[in-house]
Amino acid sequence: MLFRSYIGFAIPNVILDIPQFGFQDTESRAVFFEGDYAITDKFTLTVGGRYSKDEKTSAARGVVDTSNPVGGFAPGLNGDPSDNWSEFTPKVGVKYQLTDDSMAYLTWSNGYRAGGFNTRVASYSEAITPYDQETVESWELGYKSSWADNTVRFNADVFLMNYDDKQEELHLPDTLSGTGQKTVVANASTAQMKGVEIEIQADPMEGLYLRANAAWLDASYDKFSFDDDGDPATPLVDYSNLDFRRAPKWTGNIDATYEWDVAGNKMWARVAWHYLGEHETNFDNSPELHNDAQNLIDASVNYDYGKTRFSLYGRNLTDEDGYMIGYDVAGIWSYAAARPPRTFGIEVTHEFGGK
Repeated sequence: MLFRSYIGFAIPNVILDIPQFGFQDTESRAVFFEGDYAITDKFTLTVGGRYSKDEKTSAARGVVDTSNPVGGFAPGLNGDPSDNWSEFTPKVGVKYQLTDDSMAYLTWSNGYRAGGFNTRVASYSEAITPYDQETVESWELGYKSSWADNTVRFNADVFLMNYDDKQEELHLPDTLSGTGQKTVVANASTAQMKGVEIEIQADPMEGLYLRANAAWLDASYDKFSFDDDGDPATPLVDYSNLDFRRAPKWTGNIDATYEWDVAGNKMWARVAWHYLGEHETNFDNSPELHNDAQNLIDASVNYDYGKTRFSLYGRNLTDEDGYMIGYDVAGIWSYAAARPPRTFGIEVTHEFGGK
């Protein structure tokens, strides 16, 4: 991978072109199984598991080569550093059929994310030092039901997730880097996420489909500390009080779709409202990258004519401001990708091939 950073305001009338080089090869293998056992007519036990093994190789092969026109690491005698990670992740669940139209379930499972190597760094030692795997233990208690001859469906669940050795992507200052910063992934935290989700779907009349859902999320760090200056003599910086990025406490959605026939083909209209609570967009919670709560409304009218679909749409009709992603650069400045403004358009798609 070739990374290029263009900085256009550090020096007047000069654009700094800073190239970086990185490469990784990944091989992932896994086997899994899952089976159900009916203990009674209403009570079912589910047992499953997955064994995963991942091997990654980095292309950092020598010391930093500042004379290389593409930047990065010069070939050396050290070979390509590699490492591997493996984990068995079990799953156990129980399901109880309360009535013909409702059921409750409880699931416990473990999850795993492989480790890896960092590429946007400024020293050879950082490039060849891998970060470790991340694991999570999850609990979920849920309820699913249908009512009024399956024209109304109600689902709800509560969940709890505990992370160990959580991988955090950190943007830190570094005087050896041409960009003045480095981006590293480190096993820097343990964390917990818990929440509640509720969903209602309804088909009150022919052609009309309604859906609403709401979610509450509480995500917090139990411990989040990291060496931000590379000096073992200085204490670790404690980030435990930070909020999770892209994790609003409240979210919600209401949408309606109505279908009808036009000349033997399907036509439908859809309108949707999505609520996104206030949240942070970058790991260190920079105030300038904070997102306030947003109310997003989209609408469209669509028509299928054979394999061709015609759509007239409007997106972000309330013209809400906000950031999609945000980054802080070495504590010097911040930048973000803004949410697209109110947008109208016409779209035509055609499916080729098939019957």
